[in-house]
Amino acid sequence: MLGRMSGDQHHENPADRRRATRLPTTLRGKVFPGGADCIVADFSDGGALLTFEEDPIDDSGMLLVIWSTGIAFDAEVRWRQGPRLGVRFLSRRDFRGPTPAAYHEVREIWRRSRPKLKRAHRALRSHMIGAPS
Repeated sequence: MLGRMSGDQHHENPADRRRATRLPTTLRGKVFPGGADCIVADFSDGGALLTFEEDPIDDSGMLLVIWSTGIAFDAEVRWRQGPRLGVRFLSRRDFRGPTPAAYHEVREIWRRSRPKLKRAHRALRSHMIGAPS
């Protein structure tokens, strides 16, 4: 780039280093442990921006559940700024199907309180976050 010096690389916008384009969303999520409500403000295959009403949990690892679909992501915090967290996804689970025993408690919380969506709406939401419908 014109006029760019090697020392300027540390001031790049973090979004410029992302491997995948993030899509803006307003999906409702819950973060465990604790079950804190959040909004998934943007989303990609590799991570997301989460916003909370209050400062989020202090753990570096978490389970993010997209409440409308039951898609769950093991995630690690990459950065935090007040009530916002940037997370990187480590793995993905679909709570609509079989899940390992370690996820059963959270899956049951989701199953008891999840929204009841019609099939077409559920497929659309799953497609929005890259999960199979």
